Amino acid sequence: MLPSLKRAWQNPLTAYYLALVLLIIIAWCARGFLSLALFTVIFIYLANAAITGIERHLHLGHLLATLLVYLIFLGILVAAFAQIIPPLVDEVENLPHAVNRLIQTYPQLETSAKKLLKNLTQNASVISNSKTLFTSGIGKLSRLSSGVETIVLAFFFSFIFNLTKAQLQRFVHAFTKSRFAKLFVPMGDLILSFVQIFGTVIETQLLICSINTVLMVLGLWILHMPSLLILGIAVFFLGLIPVAGVLISLIPLTIIAFVTGGVLRVLEVLVLVILVHLFESYFLHPRLMANATNLPIFVTFITLIVSEQIFGTWGLIVGVPLVAFFLKVFDVQLTTPKQPHQPKKIRPSN
Repeated sequence: MLPSLKRAWQNPLTAYYLALVLLIIIAWCARGFLSLALFTVIFIYLANAAITGIERHLHLGHLLATLLVYLIFLGILVAAFAQIIPPLVDEVENLPHAVNRLIQTYPQLETSAKKLLKNLTQNASVISNSKTLFTSGIGKLSRLSSGVETIVLAFFFSFIFNLTKAQLQRFVHAFTKSRFAKLFVPMGDLILSFVQIFGTVIETQLLICSINTVLMVLGLWILHMPSLLILGIAVFFLGLIPVAGVLISLIPLTIIAFVTGGVLRVLEVLVLVILVHLFESYFLHPRLMANATNLPIFVTFITLIVSEQIFGTWGLIVGVPLVAFFLKVFDVQLTTPKQPHQPKKIRPSN
């Protein structure tokens, strides 16, 4: 019994798959911190790529390069919000005037609205549902504030990680010299492999957001919407949030559309958002993700649907890299190696 267990432990695959099982158990136990972990990995990956580029081209030290990257990122974020928030507040302030103009243009709307309000106030079920809706809205606002807190924490953790990367590398390297090095080494390899695949997917998501932003700005320009630069910045940053970003971006879009063009322009903007979202969901996202991970488009499409049902919103980001990761773990070769070119044999002429 003991010799067989010893032979099994000496097999490299045993430690490899045991490390995989332990990582799955740890990830499952820490699933409550999934958003914080994924946001931290995203910020670390993107910031590390920028820091490496600055160190290579500007020949700066790691400390200066790290501070420069995070200061630039914070500057872009502050400038973007400074451009977005004031015009949006102005449009919200103009909203009552727009409603008055709409009522003056269509007087029958005021009569219909009063009748509808009277009927709703006399309906007890509607009052009960409105209380439930209000409670649900408060809960969603609290979750939104929690999401902002998660992003801020992830940004701070990524900054500390990149700032002390050399110290962390020495700390992690110490585990490879420990008594259980056979277990820690494959765990490190598995984590590094997933981060590399996940980083490729994040780069692809940034490309998808850029294409969506160009399409949205082009459509808004055709609809004669104002403040295209501000709306484009908002669409790009909110597009980084799967599914929910599209819903959040509707708030400033519909407000500005209603103030500047009334109900008709709101409907036009809604149609534009639906068309762009359908193009992203059923063509752009599956195709680019398939190219990034070498998965067939059909498999990528099914993975996005299933992972969204299992993991929720994050499944649209995590699903594809997880499938690509497990295919790599099980050594599934998706790309066929190129055959070496063999020169044609020349037959001697008779």
